[in-house]
Amino acid sequence: MTATNSTRNGQLAPKPPQLTAVREISRAIAEAWDLPTTLDLITRRATEVMGMDSCSIYLRDLRTDRLVLQATTGLNQKAVGQAWLAMGEGLTGWAAQHREAVAITAAATDPRFKHLPGTGEARFPSLMAMPLISHDRVIGAANVQTVEPRTFTADEVELFAIIADLAATALEKAQTVRAAVVQEMHHRVKNNLQTIAMLLRLQLSQTDLAPRDILHETINRVLSIAAVHDILSQEGVGLISLRQLIQQVAHNVATNMTAVGVPVEVTVNGDDLQLRSQPATSLALVTNELLQNALEHGMPVTGGAIAIRLLDEGEQLRLEVRDNGLGLPEGFDPLQGGGLGLEIVRTMVTEDLGGTFSLTPREDGALARVVVPTARLG
Repeated sequence: MTATNSTRNGQLAPKPPQLTAVREISRAIAEAWDLPTTLDLITRRATEVMGMDSCSIYLRDLRTDRLVLQATTGLNQKAVGQAWLAMGEGLTGWAAQHREAVAITAAATDPRFKHLPGTGEARFPSLMAMPLISHDRVIGAANVQTVEPRTFTADEVELFAIIADLAATALEKAQTVRAAVVQEMHHRVKNNLQTIAMLLRLQLSQTDLAPRDILHETINRVLSIAAVHDILSQEGVGLISLRQLIQQVAHNVATNMTAVGVPVEVTVNGDDLQLRSQPATSLALVTNELLQNALEHGMPVTGGAIAIRLLDEGEQLRLEVRDNGLGLPEGFDPLQGGGLGLEIVRTMVTEDLGGTFSLTPREDGALARVVVPTARLG
């Protein structure tokens, strides 16, 4: 059975349950800006509302003119990003090339069918494929499959066509956002590396630290900034999980600065917020400096513990770094004292984030507290 574009032109009106499904998918897609989330939402919701066993999306790679599997609910997840079809190849590729729907009960018997090794699709006898078209451009194709042989109804074809239209628009939007994020990432990497170079020159001119120690501190600053870009590149969005970022920074610092044989436990707990890359970068560097300071000046040779806590207090974010080490030197002024690290903290907290910074002694160590208005983080 083959359905043409006539099913897209209003000849078959969606029934009320279909309208409900379309509204649900529309709302979900509207909330998803990044590409991975959008792909996941479309495949999961299409599988659920259509009562299918699998939904897969193939996006067109214009460089190779291939349709590459980018998301699926029923096929082997290891095939995502690996399995591909040429335009016109297989039932899904045929649907993309001809801009038509195709629905087959016994897909493997159709002369257009092509088996993709490693996808696990052999357990799905029936397949319906639909082109993904946005602004008259084929950007990919989607298909649904079933474990039991199924004769797809005209209403199911029409519903999948509507879902495909919604998906194409959402995916093009997500791809556009992803491209903009990548461009912004390159810009920020350049600016942040220039900042690191400036800090390194300043530290070399104003400190008596050994070159090896300066190198370690500089590496940690670079890694803290890199953590922001790493998360952005993985998630493809302009927002970053603060707790995930702080955990990555803590791991980098602890790995690079903990002396061999000195047991130091670094933990991260508390609330999570989604931040833009600029405040995230500032908080990553602040955390880096506070951790380095605690490890360099607060930990005894026997080791100790450092606890980082994030608290979302509604109108403000509180970041605390507690250690159970040696405490602060007598007469130490946290507003003026310390080296380049604390100066970076004070500057970034007050000028970049519009917040406050305090460093106070405790019975068994010290407590660094950063408070930032959440209005400066969104």
